[in-house]
Amino acid sequence: MKDGIYETLMNRYGNKYAISMAVAKRAESLNELSKPLIKIDESNLVTIALQEMAAGYVEIKNSEMLKALTANVKISKRR
Repeated sequence: MKDGIYETLMNRYGNKYAISMAVAKRAESLNELSKPLIKIDESNLVTIALQEMAAGYVEIKNSEMLKALTANVKISKRR
């Protein structure tokens, strides 16, 4: 994976599982004869999907909902 793409997406969405699912869905769409939204000298569909997301052409719906899914864990000091 190209340096910085994953970090860019993590900064934007903050949920590695949602990123993985969105990239997989887009790669599946590309496999089913959808055309890439960017010009890239690459044949790997996952890489194309990652580049499209990083460039802002593909986004995760309801990305605000991802913040609600982030766990708010507190550590208690019980003995």
